[in-house]
Amino acid sequence: YFLVTERPDHSGRQVLSFSTNVGYTGTNTPIYEHFFAGGFATFRGFDFRGASPVDAATHVQVGGEFQWLNTVQYLFPITADEMLHGVVFCDFGTVERKVEIKDFRVAPGVGLRITVPAMGPAPIALDFAWAANHADLDDRQVFTFSMGFSR
Repeated sequence: YFLVTERPDHSGRQVLSFSTNVGYTGTNTPIYEHFFAGGFATFRGFDFRGASPVDAATHVQVGGEFQWLNTVQYLFPITADEMLHGVVFCDFGTVERKVEIKDFRVAPGVGLRITVPAMGPAPIALDFAWAANHADLDDRQVFTFSMGFSR
C-alpha cells in the first residue's frame, strides 16, 4: 500500500493499495481444491463463487485450476473522528479451468467502512460494485456486506 497523505498527528490517512493473487493447482486436482472467486473476500460485484467457471450443462460452478485476482483500492476518511471511511475500488482478474485468460472480469465500485468503537478496530464494510465485464453464466451481485479486516 501507499500512504497518499495524512494529517500532522498521523490521522486522516488516505491510502492507495494494490493486491494480486495468482495461483495454479495443477491438473487432476479434485473439484474441492479448485479456485473459486466471487463475494467480498475475493471479487466484489459477483455473488459467492459467482465469478468461477461453470459447467455448461448443469450451470453449477466447478472452479478452475488457475486464478489471477487483483484489487486497486483508495481509502479516505469521511469524518474527522475516522469512524467513517469511503473507498473507491476496482477488482479485476479471472478464474479459469486451465492456465489462460479467457473470461477476464472487471468490477469497479464504491463503499463505506464504519468503525464502531464497541467492536474495536474491525470495520463494517458496505460495498457497491458493478460487474462491468463478466462471463455469460456469472452470478452477479451489486451489494456486499462484511465485518472484519479482510479488505
